[in-house]
Amino acid sequence: MCSCIIQAIHYGTNKITKGTVKKILATIAKEWLLMRRDIAGMMLIFTMPALLVIVMSLTEEGPFKDYQDMRFDLLLADNDAGSLAQGITNGLRASKNFHIIDSLDGKPLTEAKLKDLLRNGNYTSGIVIPRGVTAEMVNAANIIANNLSEKMGLGNAFTVRPPRDTMYVRVLFDPDAKPTFKNSITFALDKYITYTCSNMLINRMGKLGNATNPTDTGVRDLKRVFQGIGIREVALNEDKKEQKQFINSVQHNVPAWAIFGMFFIVVPIASHLIRERKEGSTLRITLIPHVQIPVSLGRTIFYTLVCTVQFVLMFCIGIWVMPLLHLPSLYIGTHPEALLPVAICISFAATTYGYLVGALFKTANQAMPFGSFSIVIFSAIGGIWMPVELLSGVMQRVAMISPLHWSLAAVNGIILRNGDLHDVWKYLCMLLIFGIVAWVLSTYISTRYRSVQ
Repeated sequence: MCSCIIQAIHYGTNKITKGTVKKILATIAKEWLLMRRDIAGMMLIFTMPALLVIVMSLTEEGPFKDYQDMRFDLLLADNDAGSLAQGITNGLRASKNFHIIDSLDGKPLTEAKLKDLLRNGNYTSGIVIPRGVTAEMVNAANIIANNLSEKMGLGNAFTVRPPRDTMYVRVLFDPDAKPTFKNSITFALDKYITYTCSNMLINRMGKLGNATNPTDTGVRDLKRVFQGIGIREVALNEDKKEQKQFINSVQHNVPAWAIFGMFFIVVPIASHLIRERKEGSTLRITLIPHVQIPVSLGRTIFYTLVCTVQFVLMFCIGIWVMPLLHLPSLYIGTHPEALLPVAICISFAATTYGYLVGALFKTANQAMPFGSFSIVIFSAIGGIWMPVELLSGVMQRVAMISPLHWSLAAVNGIILRNGDLHDVWKYLCMLLIFGIVAWVLSTYISTRYRSVQ
């Protein structure tokens, strides 16, 4: 193995001769001819990742889609018709996220009908506003107003009764509704109830203060008064004029499955290497003096270029084909030029891993299952199937050993975080070190295997 490393250093540090360049170019030309003859292999290399990118983006559009961009049908059975019900209804109708259905066939929706529609799966959510809920809200506002009036020495008071804890707005869901969806609906409903109750409390306080018209106090319109206070999402680095970008099915699946397809080149590479070894081509090449390193470099350069072309093709699909399927277009960040060196580093790691697998095993029946299985495992723990952030704490730490995780982290650093090469250099170094180690090991194992023959 030491002699193999010394040879590699020799070729890297000394001036490359014209004969060496010819050997490398001849190897590249030979690999190109072999690939042209292997139509099935070419289909695997280019078609499989393209299909994965499209199919996975389409199937995962729902889970990745932000609920804020969706519009839901929301059933409403109003048995109260008071100010609280009106405030909830007006708030939901004003929202772009909800389509309120409070009547069917010209008849007001009843609670029994609402439950039947949810049980049958016709709708996913519904709200029941019970009779007397507005009166309970007024009573609660009166209690708070009386307490404040007593502390402020106003002397006035409203008639109140003990509060009841059984009067509440009920939210019902289809049994198949997901927890995240339930939380979104409940949060929106709670916001409108709080807003309506706050308006009612201010109205009661205005009456205790002997205001002739509580609406003239300037505080009734809470939304206008508190418009400068709240939550608003902004870009992380506004000085870079970055586009505010959310993770979606396209942003995750295009780079993820493109990387998966690049590493899946382990199958044709290992199969090709073992076939050459069995046919004796490898032994005949070895008989040529000082040819081992140039041939290995030529093969590595060729398949690195193939994987890079594959990467570019997948990103072109994300940019131009996805919008034709009514999906978001792939956003490639503010430094798209940095994607090319990133793609080359990923391609180099994928190619050398393929040669390492081909060198480790003697038969295709051993190499191909191991190569496929190892890439599937690396992709599962590396964030290809789902973002690493959704994995458990233990699996997030395990993901750090996967070269597919380094690859995806480097790409996401460019296209999601609007970074450049300086921001992802750690991941690129890890990929290059992984590739160099795999290349040296595969060359050493191949040399030792031929010496045994």
